[in-house]
Amino acid sequence: MTTVYTGDVGTAIILDCVEDVSSATVRNIKVRKPDGLRTTWTATLDGTTKIKYVTQTGDLDVVGDWSLQAYVEMTGWKGSGELVTLRVNRPL
Repeated sequence: MTTVYTGDVGTAIILDCVEDVSSATVRNIKVRKPDGLRTTWTATLDGTTKIKYVTQTGDLDVVGDWSLQAYVEMTGWKGSGELVTLRVNRPL
């Protein structure tokens, strides 16, 4: 993964769900920032097993370790993926 900084815009955040999620009607990335605040990013499909969110202005606003988790809903199943950590650094 490339280094990510606060204020970055256009950075693709891609989570691999391992299973085929192409039929999912809901694709989200749940986010917990280092300051404890939570948000949800609406993701798009990236292939058949990955979901992607491209950061926008104001998204990456806190330095530290962010927790990210895929959340999908499909016919017969809905649930969360594994927690991953994204380190957001301070630019010069």
